[in-house]
Amino acid sequence: MNDSVCDPVLTCADSFSFEDGFFAGNEEKEWKIMNQVGNAIGDALLRDMRELRSIPPRPRFLALVGKGHNGGDALLGLRRLLKTIPTARAVVWPLREWKSGRPNLIRARAELMESANQRVQEISPISEMNHSENIRKVWEERVGEGGFEATLEGILGMKGKLPLKSPLLEWIRMLNEDSRLGVRVSVDMPTGVGEDETGDAFKAHFTYCTGIVKTPVLVPKNQNWVGRIRYLEVGFFNHSSNVFSPDRGERVLKPNALRTLRGLRPVPSDKRSNGHLLLLAGSRNFAGAAMMAAQGALKAGVGLLSVCIPESLHSSFSAQRPEAMWIPMPETPEGGLALEGLGKVRSLLGKVSAVAAGPGLGREPETLSLVRETLSHFSGRALLDADALQTELLNKIAQTKRLVLTPHAGEYQRISQGQSPLEYAEEKECVLVLKGSHTRIFFSGRLHHCLGGSSLLARGGSGDLLAGILGALLAKNQFDALTCSLLGVQWHGRAAEILARQKGQESVYATEILDYLSFALRNDF
Repeated sequence: MNDSVCDPVLTCADSFSFEDGFFAGNEEKEWKIMNQVGNAIGDALLRDMRELRSIPPRPRFLALVGKGHNGGDALLGLRRLLKTIPTARAVVWPLREWKSGRPNLIRARAELMESANQRVQEISPISEMNHSENIRKVWEERVGEGGFEATLEGILGMKGKLPLKSPLLEWIRMLNEDSRLGVRVSVDMPTGVGEDETGDAFKAHFTYCTGIVKTPVLVPKNQNWVGRIRYLEVGFFNHSSNVFSPDRGERVLKPNALRTLRGLRPVPSDKRSNGHLLLLAGSRNFAGAAMMAAQGALKAGVGLLSVCIPESLHSSFSAQRPEAMWIPMPETPEGGLALEGLGKVRSLLGKVSAVAAGPGLGREPETLSLVRETLSHFSGRALLDADALQTELLNKIAQTKRLVLTPHAGEYQRISQGQSPLEYAEEKECVLVLKGSHTRIFFSGRLHHCLGGSSLLARGGSGDLLAGILGALLAKNQFDALTCSLLGVQWHGRAAEILARQKGQESVYATEILDYLSFALRNDF
């Protein structure tokens, strides 16, 4: 199933080969795809702009354009924006004279000017300016005090020669220093980023990978330039498995993968047929993590949820979220789950379809022993998160191939003992969900990238919600563990995107993500 929700990530060289074969020099076919890409860029930018601020009544956009198809994509994206918002205006600043551009770039400019001529201004090409003072002077004349709500950058594509040279280098440096560009979006790859060592590059808030996600945007050292990554799929790989096998290299989750989770429940189903998750979570000092993980599992649609928590939390938790079955457990003197409660846990194991442990547990040896003993008496799928991610615990668990591990970077460093994530996942035969600005999932020698999401997720509690969502999907037993992990991460990230567009990235609670899980599942983006 996971192959049907993923596409390959390609190097720039492989992308050249693929596009040469796909288009075969057919400019009309290229033009059709460019229009599809341009519409997707315009629509995505209107959504992403809302993470910063509400869109004003008369927005102003800037397009930075090279001579190739990236520039054409940017112009067609701008055309989409101006068509969607009839009061919007735009400034277009090309790198070179238009006559030097590729035919479909010239065509894109002509269509933009035909549809919105009175609302578009053009600046003289950078190539005509012989030093940085001229570039800055022209810029100040045109930018105005209000600046721009958003900038589309499509200067160089993957064929661009690096490192950047004058006057392009001075242009990029000037733009990077200016705070008036609004939300900064690069088409395909930021200018200056490539397969080789990246020097100065355009600093984007978002990079829209159009049709193919290329390896340079995923390199951690390029993140400062790339920003958050959006994959705008255009169906390149729907019928190309004979050219690029699913086993080739890295994979990226498709933007519409959540359709896999969408569907009506069977009429003869009941609560038991929708999974029963056992969650071991919480301690006196970290009670909230257990509640958030439980709420995540309930919102993800698990049929039954049993949560083992310290007995001191039982009455308040039962009143707050009565849908869950809260199991009061003996406590250690420090307020964690005591090994004394193992008998109560074992009495539940024959009834549950998956186990999740970790959020808010604390690191007391007795509590970790309870987790270890629980998994020694349970042979089904299990998720370990947060405090349950301890080397001494993991080394004593049999059948680690049934495990899903969800560390962030610090937790992974703690358990990895210097191994790369790919090596670690192969050795344990587990699914490793390495959380980060974009989450990477390792399994069976393959790396999957889950793009999207929002920087809103960089706050306490978001990982606890994810643990509950993943636990619920595992308990439903509808998909294999890898597919559950891929879909759960995207579901969580997509809900965060929608929340950020409604309320911004700052003034929200992590638990508000739960309110948008339904919208994320029921709608396409």
